[in-house]
Amino acid sequence: MSAGFHHDEAQYYGRGAAAAAVLVLALLVPGCGGPKSVPMMPPAETGGQAEHDGSKAPPGAEDEPWWLSGGSPDSAVAPEGVFQAVPGGSIPEVRVLILETRKSVRVHVESGELSIIDSRGDTALSWPVAGEIRFGARGDEVSVSGGGGPAGQSSSILITGTEGSFVRIEGRPYRGSLCMAADGQGGLLAINILGMEDYIRGVLPSEIGYLKEGQYEAFRAQAIASRSYALSKMPGKRAERFDLRATVMDQVYKGVEGENAEASRAVDETRGVVGLWEGVPITAYYSSCCGGHTADSRIGWPSKASYPYLYGVRDADRSGMSFCADSRHFRWEESWHGDALHAILEQTLRAEFGKSAASFGRIVDMEIEGFSESGRVIALDIVTDNGSYRVEGDRVRWVLRPRSADGPILRSTLFKMDVDRSGGRVAAVRVRGAGNGHGTGMCQSGAIRMAGLGYSAVEILVHYYPGITIESVY
Repeated sequence: MSAGFHHDEAQYYGRGAAAAAVLVLALLVPGCGGPKSVPMMPPAETGGQAEHDGSKAPPGAEDEPWWLSGGSPDSAVAPEGVFQAVPGGSIPEVRVLILETRKSVRVHVESGELSIIDSRGDTALSWPVAGEIRFGARGDEVSVSGGGGPAGQSSSILITGTEGSFVRIEGRPYRGSLCMAADGQGGLLAINILGMEDYIRGVLPSEIGYLKEGQYEAFRAQAIASRSYALSKMPGKRAERFDLRATVMDQVYKGVEGENAEASRAVDETRGVVGLWEGVPITAYYSSCCGGHTADSRIGWPSKASYPYLYGVRDADRSGMSFCADSRHFRWEESWHGDALHAILEQTLRAEFGKSAASFGRIVDMEIEGFSESGRVIALDIVTDNGSYRVEGDRVRWVLRPRSADGPILRSTLFKMDVDRSGGRVAAVRVRGAGNGHGTGMCQSGAIRMAGLGYSAVEILVHYYPGITIESVY
């Protein structure tokens, strides 16, 4: 209902190999966020991106990534000045949904200001606050009390701490400001509004872990990938209350508690640096372990937009050793038997197909319908005595769960399957698989190994996202 606060429109100036000008897209969004400025870069004037047709060659082939064909990692030269911050460039704000609840919420600030936001997005009333502030949902509005100020309610309420202080929600500290908004269904939304660089600080350790000595370049690669992903999502969120979720649905973000000194140094050193495809920040998907070959997004997510840099690559050195071979998820097995398999599929098929998934008495057959070039399952056909179902791409992981219908999803679609049939039904299923996650984009286990072998962040990124350029956009 609210239109948000109004701030001066920021300007961004891209630097890097192409030195392209930056177009500013001001986003007027509902809630506390106000207009956003997201850098959108035009194509470089130097001939565009490197050619990449999505093909993937085995180790030792002539079309290996360029830095693998030249001997040691030291022989590859990164673009000059890639990691230099741009003086005076403005950092965009990002709105991160950190909590959805129907319960009351406690917020604490050492000192700050609370603002009631009206339906036009203007500040109707504000006052200084300190201490604990309590929020609750009342229909389509948020109620507020405590903090040394009067009680009140509005569709959106903004809390901003004094410079250098944190806003704490349920004890967890966050940088920037906090917007409490009604979700329109009797619940509360807590949205952290902060600068992009502070957001990335709270993402890195949660997403790639705490790295060992010699693996630092993986931190820098992850910082660039996470920043690119966030910027790529923001234009499509202009009409929504938030840009990103603080979960695996986007990127895991834990605020100040999620920060780490080494990871934060990598964020500072790569300030404003992103991967670009045709002048636009890339949708830099990444996953834990690719199993030796990253996935083709066109197969895993057939309904999503696809880009050549997400068509998949062989993830191995010149000897053919997969970069992620040391991961505990590199190879794995799962098995299901009789009644347990029936109980899982009856619920997951209903969740996947809705009312069209009728109850069934027995599973007649299960069969894989094709493999992608990376070896991933294109589709899984499940035949029951009351209907047949085809599950496609990454959704296979959500249907063929290994423990229970509400348990963890299958680690990967990179697997082969053996089916035991008896008496006109499936008696048991065994899967031998590889990798963990959707497998699209950067393999984090592989990136860590590459860093340990001496590859730079730039080399890691152009390996996993072929054809991109890496530049500073603010």
